Amino acid sequence: MNRLRSYVVLLAGIVWFACGPAPNTTKPSESRVVDPKEEFLKIGHQFYIDQNYDSADVYLMRASSMDPSYIAPLNELAQMHYMLGVQQPGEKNPQRLLHFRKAFAYFAAAESQGSKDAEIYESLGELSNALDDDKALVKYAKKNADLFPYERQYFNLGFAYFQIGDYPNVIKTQKEAVEKFKGSTYIGSFYRQLGRAYMKMDRHQVAERTFDAGLNAADTVIEEQKKSDGNFKSTKDYHRLVDDKIGMLISLKSLHQIYRATEKLQKVEQRLTELGYSK
Repeated sequence: MNRLRSYVVLLAGIVWFACGPAPNTTKPSESRVVDPKEEFLKIGHQFYIDQNYDSADVYLMRASSMDPSYIAPLNELAQMHYMLGVQQPGEKNPQRLLHFRKAFAYFAAAESQGSKDAEIYESLGELSNALDDDKALVKYAKKNADLFPYERQYFNLGFAYFQIGDYPNVIKTQKEAVEKFKGSTYIGSFYRQLGRAYMKMDRHQVAERTFDAGLNAADTVIEEQKKSDGNFKSTKDYHRLVDDKIGMLISLKSLHQIYRATEKLQKVEQRLTELGYSK
């Protein structure tokens, strides 16, 4: 009897299941959970595009405050304030410097959260220089050169060391650069910084030899580049090489004046004239 009752109960359950509503065989659409910080970023980005910078600042800061490790709003805030600073005329304009300080803080925060591309280090270096923060300039120039050991980074590192008066490290880095990038369009920049560092250390004879070598190296690179590129003289690389040549010649002129080397002085002045420099 008990077995019969169990069977009836089981059968009733089967009938109920068969007669009930058909099961939903399709998977229900999953509703996307909206992340508030992403929404704030999206709104802030749109305000940025629309040039509504005050509102963009508010929403991007909200997105960042919700998650300090969220790099996207930090990058947008940094780029926005950098751009706003550049638009302000005058190197020491208080509004320009205010935007630059904000841009620097946001770029630095993004870097500390893992943003390690060369562009961010270039921006941090440029802002450090604009804000007269020599310590930060060296810090980020060194990081940039360590991660991206290329010609521009070597030049920037030498420049940073020169700014703080660390002339032995200027010499060290620029001598390395001269050996590593012999055919580079930065070759004049390396020699120019190297020679200036020797001058600062009162090693005038070494400085003179360095400038002479730098002028020859710059001329060689110019000739090689002109052979491979008929429009090389219209490029920024060519103009940088010429500027570096002029800079080295001016330094040589001051050395020849100190030591009253009349013949050498006349040759330097002639070369400066040929390059279109007159003062």
